[in-house]
Amino acid sequence: MEDIPSLIIKSNKDTIRIVAKYKSQIVEHDIQLKFVLGYYWRNNLPFAEKFMELLGTVIKRSLSQIFPFKKLFVKFNIESNDTLEESSVFNITLLEVKADGVELELTGNEIYLTGIDNRGTMSKMTSFRRKVSQTVEKEFIV
Repeated sequence: MEDIPSLIIKSNKDTIRIVAKYKSQIVEHDIQLKFVLGYYWRNNLPFAEKFMELLGTVIKRSLSQIFPFKKLFVKFNIESNDTLEESSVFNITLLEVKADGVELELTGNEIYLTGIDNRGTMSKMTSFRRKVSQTVEKEFIV
C-alpha cells in the first residue's frame, strides 16, 4: 500500500488544531480562535474570507513541513445562517485537499463556529432567504 499524507482537523470552541501526518512524521499547528476572531473584529475584516485564507495557509504550512510540494489545492464548503457579514453560525467542511495532485486522506473535516447573534428579530425571521451555502476553491503556491 502506498503511503499518502493525511490531514486531521480537531476543533473546539477555543482552538482549531491542524495535524498533518506522512509516514512516521507528524506536525501540529493550532489556530487560537479568540485571538484571530478578535483581530478580525477589531480591524473590521471580512471574517469568512480571511478565516478561509488563514485555514488554507495553516494547512499549507503543516503539510509542507513533512511532505514537499509546489502546489496545494483546497476545496471548502461554507454554510451560514445569514449573509457572511451578518451570520453568527458558520459550518465549514473541508471537501478536498491535494498537494501536487496527490489527494490527502481527511479526518475530522468539519469546523463549526458559533458566535453572539446581534441581529434583530425581523432579520432573524427573514434570514432563511439570505443563508449562504457555497463551495470555495483555493490554490496555494509554495
